[in-house]
Amino acid sequence: MQQLSDFEEGLNFFYDKDYVNAAISFKKAAEQGNADAQFSLGDMYAQGLGVPKDEQQSVSWFRKAAEQGFAPAQVNMGVMYAQGQGVKQDLVEAHKWFNIAGGAVDEEGMDLREAVEDQMTHDEISKAMRLAKDWVTAYHRRH
Repeated sequence: MQQLSDFEEGLNFFYDKDYVNAAISFKKAAEQGNADAQFSLGDMYAQGLGVPKDEQQSVSWFRKAAEQGFAPAQVNMGVMYAQGQGVKQDLVEAHKWFNIAGGAVDEEGMDLREAVEDQMTHDEISKAMRLAKDWVTAYHRRH
């Protein structure tokens, strides 16, 4: 019988609503660089499931997954910056992360990006798009 990965074990605990053990398993996998686990752990900190609610920890784990190219975490980074959750509100950063997520952004994500754009100047939008392009270029050089 094949042993479950820490991430798979975490999912099983999560589905059984054993959030404390899910967080423990996700953290093991997250610390080994598993982007799915980093995202899941970030979500658990955002909601306070199995761990104390902590928006800064949430952003930290979302950022680790986002930096690996994990689009759902990139969208969440956009949301965190747009709403100032766990970070100082920064619409340029929010827009940047929504752009980086690109095609992975669903209709709701596009609506969020448009809502952010409605509050930005043309120069801020241009800056966000330039930052996103620079990030994607650097990401592709690393991978």
